[in-house]
Amino acid sequence: MIKPQRVNENSPYVLGFLAKAILFPFGLFYRLWLYSIRFKFASSSEESKVEELTEPGIIVLWHNRLFLAGEWQRRYRKNKTCYGLISRSKDGAWLETFYAWSGIHAVRGSSNRGGAKSIRSLVRKLQQGSDIGITPDGSKGPRYEAKPGCVMVARIAKSPMILVSFEYGWHIKLNSWDKFVIPAPFSKILVRTKILHIKDMIKDSSVEDLNELLNKDLMDITID
Repeated sequence: MIKPQRVNENSPYVLGFLAKAILFPFGLFYRLWLYSIRFKFASSSEESKVEELTEPGIIVLWHNRLFLAGEWQRRYRKNKTCYGLISRSKDGAWLETFYAWSGIHAVRGSSNRGGAKSIRSLVRKLQQGSDIGITPDGSKGPRYEAKPGCVMVARIAKSPMILVSFEYGWHIKLNSWDKFVIPAPFSKILVRTKILHIKDMIKDSSVEDLNELLNKDLMDITID
């Protein structure tokens, strides 16, 4: 039976080798699905800015756009490894496997329990030269309401935030809290991005002000 396990009560739940082997065909199908997607930026200047950004950045997108996050990062940030915060729970074990299929490595933690430790772990990845991915509306919402964790990481690491949103062609929306979007294979995705250089903003702005700006700018590029 496929069931997440953990070594002790302080360790995160993980899927074992046998479980991952059983799930491998699903991962292969998902990879082929992602390969079939056609991305197009809303403007060539946005694409150039993303590809010319050599320093590690924080990729920021709403939770319901996660299906394509790893594939987008793999194509347009190809020289950077990407890490994402995933909870230590049983659900997190499944998500870790899902993200690995799309090329995103896991930092196991929680934005609710041990939040400071999780922030330090993400900052460390940035300082080591990797991108990180954050969904500012978290794993439980409310939808399209940014929490301050992303801004706090950016302030400490002084790393740019790469805001990303996808506008879909053929797709379905799940009946979940975030209306999670799954694009059809071979569909065309319009990409909108904006880069916020946090180093130019932190002197005169509080965490609350920056978080409000992040929320506004991310909504400006979000088309449902």
